Amino acid sequence: MFEWLARRRRERALARHALPEDDWQRALDCLPFISHYDQALLERLRELATLFLVEKSVVSGATDGAHSLEVTPFMRVLVAAQAALLLIGRGETVAEAMTEYDGFENVVIHPDDFPRTYDYEDEDGVVHQLHEPIAGESWDGGPVLLSWPAVEAGYAESGMALVIHEFAHKIDLNDGLIDGIPPLTGAPRERFARVIEAAYTDFVARVERGEDTAIDPYAAELVEEFFAVSCEVFFAEPELLAREYPDYFGELRAWFQVDPIAGRRWQPMT
Repeated sequence: MFEWLARRRRERALARHALPEDDWQRALDCLPFISHYDQALLERLRELATLFLVEKSVVSGATDGAHSLEVTPFMRVLVAAQAALLLIGRGETVAEAMTEYDGFENVVIHPDDFPRTYDYEDEDGVVHQLHEPIAGESWDGGPVLLSWPAVEAGYAESGMALVIHEFAHKIDLNDGLIDGIPPLTGAPRERFARVIEAAYTDFVARVERGEDTAIDPYAAELVEEFFAVSCEVFFAEPELLAREYPDYFGELRAWFQVDPIAGRRWQPMT
């Protein structure tokens, strides 16, 4: 009953709101790697982005001072379009697809990289506190934090699709675990776990050998980072991921239900 009401509320919200045409086209221009997608997929992406902005607040993380940041309508649309891209093939309806993002309400945009503080214990048992600048972070049950310069630079300039990366972490967290595996169960989960582990182990070995990898070596940090980075590559350079790790590419294609090389929704062969 409650699921039906939530779905109807989303459908009504979608009917009442529309993205400004100029902002939408500017956002698409910033995402050239989806320019070949078929029209039906692009229309679905726009609906998903619209619903995303109905349900999520995209706000500034610095509202006063010399380095304050005003979040413009275009900035919101650009973030929403990339967040929605991960849902473009999911669900029978856009309302169903949006349930993947039910666990949080806010996206916070910062004017630059922002500090993260964490503690670690060294080999002698001494606890140290480290401060490091980061471009993005996803909190379990909380907001997504983004550095606007990193978002604005885009994949072509920076080699990083920050929004895709952080929302991949959100998908990873949907089953309560941060382990590089989306919320699958049974045999599909076992297969995904086996394939990503094989790809990750190989990639770590390549990085440790000092190989100049086409995929960002940051993916070797942890398996969950491998998942998030590979999601960036899946959408932004799908041919690269398909060539490097074809089995893993196939698992991502099955999960996201989209073929980013062909630019259309993916249907398994029967």
